[in-house]
Amino acid sequence: MQISIIQPITTPVDLDSQELEGLCKNGITCSVVNLHTGPCSVESRTDKAFAIPGMIAAAQREVQNGVDAIVIDCFGDPGLDVLREVVDIPVLGVAQTSMNICASLADTFGVVTILKESIPIITDAVNAYGHKGRFVGCRAIDMRSLEIKGQVNEMTNRLAEQALSLVRDQNAHSIILGCTGFIGCAEEIRKRLELSGFNVPVVDPLPVTVFSAIPLLQMGLKQSRESYPKHKPKEIKGYPEFQ
Repeated sequence: MQISIIQPITTPVDLDSQELEGLCKNGITCSVVNLHTGPCSVESRTDKAFAIPGMIAAAQREVQNGVDAIVIDCFGDPGLDVLREVVDIPVLGVAQTSMNICASLADTFGVVTILKESIPIITDAVNAYGHKGRFVGCRAIDMRSLEIKGQVNEMTNRLAEQALSLVRDQNAHSIILGCTGFIGCAEEIRKRLELSGFNVPVVDPLPVTVFSAIPLLQMGLKQSRESYPKHKPKEIKGYPEFQ
């Protein structure tokens, strides 16, 4: 099973060998794709909007390359509905998948993310995906997405602090790491919560979404054309990707 992980940014953020090895198992081969045009990072609704044209072009190229599924590597799920219209293979968003997983594991969940500015976007997603009744809140660690790779210890400490606050003070029965740049931190956060007396699942969004593609592909399932109808191609002006 070939899964394309589309990073909706123009800045190359390579998964290190350990992170990629953790995703490439159970019959999965992963490729990571950046955009030719779009934002350098996604931290706002405006960034999400600018990412979508490049994501469409990237998704179409990946389908031509023979991939079996697409995972959007950003917790804002930019372009999720759009790509589901455009391609005929499963397209998964990490926020939607993570929230659905938490809904099956716990009565409530909280999210820890990068910036305060990201919280309204995450709240929008919670409401759109139907999880308002389970969501207890979102906390930010005040670190930008392009900075966190170089500050792993500080990032982990801030994540653990905010996750503990959500569990202890806001009754979160599960935690979602609300940025795919936090990959690999979930187990450490879970252990720290357990040391504080809280045994709750901590969901790492990128791995859980990649692995969620496996049963869909095995059973031949993909997005509904009633929900995501395809439209006839039309002339698009001003976008070099489509010329």
